[in-house]
Amino acid sequence: MCMSCDETSRIFSVEIVTQEPVSTNMDLYKEIAHRLFQNKVISLINVGNNRAYVANDKQIFGFDLHLTNRHNPAEVTLANVEYALQGLLTEFEGYSDMQIKLS
Repeated sequence: MCMSCDETSRIFSVEIVTQEPVSTNMDLYKEIAHRLFQNKVISLINVGNNRAYVANDKQIFGFDLHLTNRHNPAEVTLANVEYALQGLLTEFEGYSDMQIKLS
């Protein structure tokens, strides 16, 4: 959990298997933000700590989502984030197996 400016953000770690090394993807970030706003999970999002690495012979693209809902903080849950992002990777060729964890 991160606190600043009278806001509380929950931090989620995201890892996605990719065919090629990826260090950033603005289209992916925009779609994540769109889905989380659309499902009223968040009112503010920050993306950081981008990383690309190999684990278990798989190329991994990872990043952290700092998510805030000023109107209803209780909406920022792992279950709601997972629900909002269901099927997200079908729009991104070469991306699969997204894992989301609460940090």
